[in-house]
Amino acid sequence: MTKNKPIFLLLCILFSAVFAEDELDIELKDISIETPPGSMSPHLSTSKSNVTILNWLEPIDDGHRIQFSKFDSEWTSPSSVTQGNDWFINWADFPSVINFNENEYAAHWLQKSGESTYAYDAYISISKNDGKSWSQPIKAHNDNTQTEHGFLSFYEHENELGFIYLDGRKMANEATHDMNHSSMSLRSGTIDKNLTLIDMQNIDGLVCECCQTDITITDKGPIGVYRDRSEEETRDIYITKLENDVWSKGKPLHLDNWKINGCPVNGPVITGSNNDITVAWYTRAGGRSNIKIARSTDYGDTFNEPILLGTNETVGHISMTDDTAGNTWLLWQKTANKGSIELVLTKIENESNKIMHKVIEEAGKTPRFSFPQITRNNDQIILAYSTVKNDSKETRGSNKKTSIKSLTFDTNLY
Repeated sequence: MTKNKPIFLLLCILFSAVFAEDELDIELKDISIETPPGSMSPHLSTSKSNVTILNWLEPIDDGHRIQFSKFDSEWTSPSSVTQGNDWFINWADFPSVINFNENEYAAHWLQKSGESTYAYDAYISISKNDGKSWSQPIKAHNDNTQTEHGFLSFYEHENELGFIYLDGRKMANEATHDMNHSSMSLRSGTIDKNLTLIDMQNIDGLVCECCQTDITITDKGPIGVYRDRSEEETRDIYITKLENDVWSKGKPLHLDNWKINGCPVNGPVITGSNNDITVAWYTRAGGRSNIKIARSTDYGDTFNEPILLGTNETVGHISMTDDTAGNTWLLWQKTANKGSIELVLTKIENESNKIMHKVIEEAGKTPRFSFPQITRNNDQIILAYSTVKNDSKETRGSNKKTSIKSLTFDTNLY
């Protein structure tokens, strides 16, 4: 398969230099909600209307339920979206709840469709009254294959709700020499005001099977990022834009040339609202683990040479936001002793590119098999993550030890 040439551009020679990394001296306020043992998979989102929502999975006697709360200097009392006993519960592919169109909400979750481990569908429900009641679920895709459908990212555009996701319908096909015939694809859809699924598009016919997708909304429309897959098993980060209601063909953001015969379960993240956007991702190209952060000042047409974080000491699992001064904030997992990880908050200053770190949780307290979350509401940075009292390995299977922790701080003070 022929690949497009990389679209990154070296905009500033400073980004290729070695940066000093200092301690980040900030005071964090604990705003955690009391959650029962086994609560997991927090997800944070902040809408165009500046509504920040935290949602998470909570075990019940017969399955799980989605709980959510709205940020108003602290979290409001939790509410439920829905519950089920036939859901696909996974540390890497988890539900989300977002606000859009001011007082509307959307939620998605994963429901088993067959006996196979990865046979599940993505379902969406809408609330038009601030999350007080929810619509009948809508399946996010129009096929009936018992394959994987997930890693969904919502976006709000022109008063409609859209999303991109990974679709495994072609994986039901008999394998051939043409990988596009039987591989994972990146697809999109829109839900109109009548709660009907419309505008289904195939964005990329060959992508990594289980890496998260992400979207940011600019003044020119949504921009999405994902991990591509070539026929030679190169799995680098690609970018796509919604232009004139059509998603563009994905293009490489930066060529790491990471060849891996399997999915690393580490998707990219993107932030930014106008021409200035930032993308971060994990790679182990060349046998060295890194988090890379690249910036664009032209809506993602070109990117500078990436900054590196966590060289040879990260498993990735990144979340990212920015503040009103243009500084970048990342929450990520740093490798520690005996397979455990530390949870680290990093600030990259906008003008100087100075890098500063703060360990949020010491080794052994945060499950390695989890994805921390970070977002911004006005001048408040908000963090949420799964935490455990002891052996984090149990959070990958039978889980009764995790709970949800949430912290905040005012960026004006730092």
